[in-house]
Amino acid sequence: MKQPSYLACVFGNPIAQSKSPIIHGLFAKQFNIDLEYQKILAGADDFDAAADTFFSNAATIGANVTMPFKHDALAWVDDLSVQAKRAGAVNTIIRTPTGFIGDNSDGVGLVNDLVSHNVVLQGAHVLLIGAGGAAKGALPALIDAGIAHVYLYNRSAVKAKQLADHVNAYSEAMVSIYETSNQTFDVVINATSLSLDNALPDLPDTIFSNKPAVYDMVYQGQQEMHNTAFLKHAKQLGCDIVIDGLGMLVEQAAYSFYLWFDKRPNSQEVLHYLRESG
Repeated sequence: MKQPSYLACVFGNPIAQSKSPIIHGLFAKQFNIDLEYQKILAGADDFDAAADTFFSNAATIGANVTMPFKHDALAWVDDLSVQAKRAGAVNTIIRTPTGFIGDNSDGVGLVNDLVSHNVVLQGAHVLLIGAGGAAKGALPALIDAGIAHVYLYNRSAVKAKQLADHVNAYSEAMVSIYETSNQTFDVVINATSLSLDNALPDLPDTIFSNKPAVYDMVYQGQQEMHNTAFLKHAKQLGCDIVIDGLGMLVEQAAYSFYLWFDKRPNSQEVLHYLRESG
């Protein structure tokens, strides 16, 4: 069997549900690039061994990293991009002649998707729910997009404070902890996985009182953009702009593809395909 010109993969656990092979396959087709993209299920404590094995093939150009390995990848790579340092998490690994660089395309993917839906970020007050890898990836890009301030909420107040302190070291106190139901927001982003369990964050409905644009990084089904529990709830409370995470998935993949091949794919074409294919 002919060896492909390039190999890439996504590491995760679980990983069977990943659409990354479809997305990157469509990107590669746009440029006639011979790319084989795999899904790799790594054991909970086996990321380093899985990465060592995968990158032992000289054709391997890079990898994506999803839950729960974004911190493992941070420690595995040889060097970090500015985005990865600020995020404190790695979701993209790039092979270079001198070693492996860790980057983070989550925030770029989120911001690009928000912008494609005409959500105004310049001067916005944002509520970000969650303090895990997804939230860490999102924060630097939101700050770079010109938001006025981010309010952070997490069930673990300690984790929220740690993340706020980490990001503020790079961003002049642009992040603080959500503390009162009297605050209003222009954009509300759910960076937790609660919607996968049909659950809602433990927050008052007043977070929607300003009719903010509402974003859920989870997607369930592909043809509608408001079918997670969080988005349905926001819609019922009068929010008109409700967006699921499928576009972010495509946009962050597009940025990873650019980091590997120095080519910018047509992400909207691929997103349209995914929506239509259900």
